[in-house]
Amino acid sequence: MKLKDFSSRRLLLLTGKGGTGKTRVAAALGLATGQPGRRVLVVEVDVQRSALAEAFDTEIDHQPKQVAPNVWAANIRFQPALKDWLDRTVRGARIVGMILNNPMLQVFLGVTPGARELVVLSSVIGQLDHFDQVIVDMPASGHAVSMLGIPDTAFSLMRTGPIHERAAQIVSVLRGEDTAMGIVALPEEMVVNETVELYQRLGQILPELSVPLVFLNRCAAPTMTDDEHKLLARLSGEKGLGSEAEALLLAGRWDAELERATADSLGRLHSEIGVTVVPFPRLGVLGGFAGGPVKVTEQMAGALRRRMLTEEKGAS
Repeated sequence: MKLKDFSSRRLLLLTGKGGTGKTRVAAALGLATGQPGRRVLVVEVDVQRSALAEAFDTEIDHQPKQVAPNVWAANIRFQPALKDWLDRTVRGARIVGMILNNPMLQVFLGVTPGARELVVLSSVIGQLDHFDQVIVDMPASGHAVSMLGIPDTAFSLMRTGPIHERAAQIVSVLRGEDTAMGIVALPEEMVVNETVELYQRLGQILPELSVPLVFLNRCAAPTMTDDEHKLLARLSGEKGLGSEAEALLLAGRWDAELERATADSLGRLHSEIGVTVVPFPRLGVLGGFAGGPVKVTEQMAGALRRRMLTEEKGAS
C-alpha cells in the first residue's frame, strides 16, 4: 500500500516499541494530511504526561484543541471518557453523577480487566463522528496488542446490553476498510525483531486489521562510496592519529554503521513482513534541533508530503 492510500483512511493507529518516535510520526501525519476543508484529530491514549504537547508546543487535554490549520489534538483520558460513555448509555444526569461519585465503583472500574481500555477506545472511536480523520498514538507494542483485543473479549463475554453493543461497534470499526495501522520502528536489530513479532501478533488477534505500513525512523541513506569505506577500514587500524582525525574517524564509523543498519533493517522488513516501509532520515541536522520538537515534527511532515507527491507523480 502506498503512503497516500494509507493516509486517506479515516482511522489510523500507530504503535511500536517505546522510544521509536511514534508520537512524532502521528503528529507529522496529522500535519501532512490536514488539508483545507478537512478536520484531522491526533490523539494520545490516556497518558499522564502528553508527548503531543511537545510536538505541537501547546498544552493538550481531553477536549480536542486546534494546534495547526485543520489539525486538532487531544489526550483521551479515562475519567472524562467514562463520563462520555455514561452520558450515552445512562439516562439521567443525576444517575450519571451518582455513578461517577461512587468511590467503590471507581475502585471496581479501576481493577476490572479491560474496563479502562474499552472506555477509552470507545471515546476514540466516537471522535470519528466529529472529525474527518482520527490518528491515534497508541501505547507501545504489548499494551497496544492487549488493548485492541479487549473489544472482542467484551463482545463475547457480554451477550447483551450496552457494553455488548458498544464493543460490537468498536470491533466493526477496527476491522473496517477505513481503518489501518502503522508500526513505527528504528534501524536496530532488537527493534526490528520486535516489529516483526508485533506484526505477527496483530495478525493473530485482529486478522482483519490492515497493517500495511512500517515507518522506519532515523534512517541513513547510503552516501559513502566504496573508497570511503576502505579508507575507514584502513584508518581504523592506524595508531597515533590526532584528536581531530580521531573525531572524524568516529563520525565516519557512526555513519557507516547506521547506513549498514538501515540497509539490513529495510531488507529484513521487506522479506519478513512484506509491507511498505516508509523511511525517515535523521532529522535535526537541518535546523530541527534549534527549533526543538516542533521543528522536527514539521520536517517529518514535509518528508511525508514529498513522498505522497512523488507517489502521485508516479501514478500519473
